[in-house]
Amino acid sequence: MSKIRDLIFSNGERYPILIEEGGMPNYWVTLYVTEKLRTTHTQSAISNSLAHLVHLQLWESINNRDLVAEFHQGKLLTDEDIYSIRDHCILDTRSLKKWLKSSEKNVVKFASASTASVTPIQRVSNNHAANRLTQIAAFLCFTARTILKTQLIEEKVSNDIEAMSKSLLANKPKGSKGKGLAANPNTKAPPPKAFERILSITRESSPDNPFKGEDVKFRNAIIFEVMEATGMRAGEILALQIRDIDFQKGTISVVRRHDAIEDPRKKQPVAKTNERVIPVNKVITNRLREYIMDKRSNIPSARKHPYLFVTHKYGEHHGKPISNSTFVNRVLKPAIAIYPELLEDITRHGFRHNFNYKLSKKIDAVNKAAKENPDIQPINEKKEIQIRKELNGWSSDKTAETYNLRHIREEADRVMKEDMDHWAKRAKKDK
Repeated sequence: MSKIRDLIFSNGERYPILIEEGGMPNYWVTLYVTEKLRTTHTQSAISNSLAHLVHLQLWESINNRDLVAEFHQGKLLTDEDIYSIRDHCILDTRSLKKWLKSSEKNVVKFASASTASVTPIQRVSNNHAANRLTQIAAFLCFTARTILKTQLIEEKVSNDIEAMSKSLLANKPKGSKGKGLAANPNTKAPPPKAFERILSITRESSPDNPFKGEDVKFRNAIIFEVMEATGMRAGEILALQIRDIDFQKGTISVVRRHDAIEDPRKKQPVAKTNERVIPVNKVITNRLREYIMDKRSNIPSARKHPYLFVTHKYGEHHGKPISNSTFVNRVLKPAIAIYPELLEDITRHGFRHNFNYKLSKKIDAVNKAAKENPDIQPINEKKEIQIRKELNGWSSDKTAETYNLRHIREEADRVMKEDMDHWAKRAKKDK
């Protein structure tokens, strides 16, 4: 099967590419990425699109088809093909590959086969399947039009390609609209005590600390502290440069540096939202200064780049900026593994939800104090949205709703309980 690789051009541009088994780039996918995606999509977005097209290749392999060859013959997808691709898109790629591999090895007589031993193929969410089908439709339409460009003068050919694309899109599964239990805030992030626990575990003096080496323990403790205090995404944490820390003002800046030449990582961590400046307490800036001056500075190769958090393990990556895979597998997962029953639902993005939950609590405290002290200015809804957008780097007001669900749910429960208590007391008086 094809594999996704990331190239770094001399200007710093990251270019994801689909490499075939023979080591050559897939011609039609590369052409599609270059023509349609390269100028408007980020590295991450292009990689996601390539993964969707790899899933289409898996459909071709299973069904012994070659759609490009068929387009050259003027054959477009039939309705049955479209339904088959639609059903294929709902299946998890890794799970399907594993099932296919095991089914090839485990050929048994029908009488001795047991349904209990069959591992079911996992499914992806409707939103994910819909995104797959959207990208597949765009690729197939582009490929068909490019291959049949000399025939597009015929109205029927052009209409048939358009009809194929529309039919694929019409068969997209309906995604979640954020209603019902799917919108439960508790599914977005674990309870606050889980984050308090992981901070205590990763403190360098903790007996439960799973990391080896004093420098690594110190580095990882600060990473979790910064995530907890700022709500920054993991990519933003990994993209921090030393100059982004203002030790005098006590702030951390989130700066967009896509396709940075100085970043040696093929998969470059970048800021996803708007640039912003986040205030932090002096304890964090002092600990960051200590890490830079006493830990990071002892690694000669770390002085060759400006990125804040570096690899301390000896080897080819010693002193280089830590990668996303290193963060997930050697920082986040070992910490979660200490108490999986409490921490297993913690994700990098969960810290962002927890940050906004705590922000809601702080705003409530200010408004409560404002009722008792006229010198304190209350924070109205409009100002709250502005604060939340500024600290999170958002452009849309609606985004704040997703990250405030837990607090809204708690407030709704509190109001409901107060109302129930009121009527319960009223009922006792009436007796």
